[in-house]
Amino acid sequence: MTHHTNHGGETPRVREDSRPMCLPFEYGRYVFQLVAASPLELPDFSGSLFRGAFGWALQRVICVTRTYECSSCFVKSRCLFPQVFDTAPPPGTAVMRKYSTIPHPFVLEPPGLGQQTLSPNQPFELGLTLFGTVTASLPYFVFAVERMGQRGLGRRRVRCELLKVEAYHRHERWLVYTPEESCPKPASMFVEQAPITLSLEPRDAVSRVTVRFLTPVRLRFQGVLVKTVPFHVLIRHLLRRIALLSYFHCGGPGDGIPFRDLIALAERIRVVTATVDWFDWVRYSSRQRATMALGGLLGEVTYEGPLTPFLPLLRIGEICHVGKGTSFGLGCYRLAVHQPEEAASSGSGFLAEA
Repeated sequence: MTHHTNHGGETPRVREDSRPMCLPFEYGRYVFQLVAASPLELPDFSGSLFRGAFGWALQRVICVTRTYECSSCFVKSRCLFPQVFDTAPPPGTAVMRKYSTIPHPFVLEPPGLGQQTLSPNQPFELGLTLFGTVTASLPYFVFAVERMGQRGLGRRRVRCELLKVEAYHRHERWLVYTPEESCPKPASMFVEQAPITLSLEPRDAVSRVTVRFLTPVRLRFQGVLVKTVPFHVLIRHLLRRIALLSYFHCGGPGDGIPFRDLIALAERIRVVTATVDWFDWVRYSSRQRATMALGGLLGEVTYEGPLTPFLPLLRIGEICHVGKGTSFGLGCYRLAVHQPEEAASSGSGFLAEA
């Protein structure tokens, strides 16, 4: 049995054969609608603001010792907070055992890019996606967002009221919670079971797709942040992220994934058009007491080639994001699958949202 290392950490192991396989994957997608009590100023990218406030509130909701200090806590191994925010590899794992953290089981989707001031009584939305076992803990996340709003957001600590929580489920939005209710509806009602089939066998003819990056995407290849997005680099990151989320949070396998063959095929996909620009984003880390540059690429890229084997990865990637900083909301994209007649032409517009 051999190991495949994908520039930045261990992945689940790969067998020499490339038989089709299925990765278990489950998630819940939620939208929190809030309203500010006074004007709320948001920076160009508000992911850091919301993640910091959300983390503070979640810890206050969960911590049973009221010390809010995880490193020496005797219930750390059973506590939800470190499982979500300081996600460490479980004891005895064969994957990422040399690393202190593994992929977080959540993604935040803050309001859109660009500096803006939200006026009072103007509702805004905060997206939250949960993966795997933490989907069962939805009530904690609901009450954490409520607590976050009560504490206030931004430098002025603008108080925000949680109006309602909705779930994306079966292509519709379902009401999960309002403050008038005593508790949220059962999380199991809204969890999506989305097993991912990895196969090199063609099933239909998809030869052109467009990927539009809506928030900065940070992809590294051979230790360097890329300034363009070759398809194989995108697929390397998606494969690794999805395989690790499946393994650590959804009970997925630790081996048998056809990394080599999929990456070799991805290297045959060519870029047709690319319109991407670098977006600078700087955040201050209170934990590290340092300023961090976390810029990334925005724009869209159209790819052409034998793309069918990659559609399951690309579609789940819309849910889980890709690259660094996904828990802040970085790496969000939308996929468009072009119809055969469009793929044969030179156009690159969005035709079918996947």
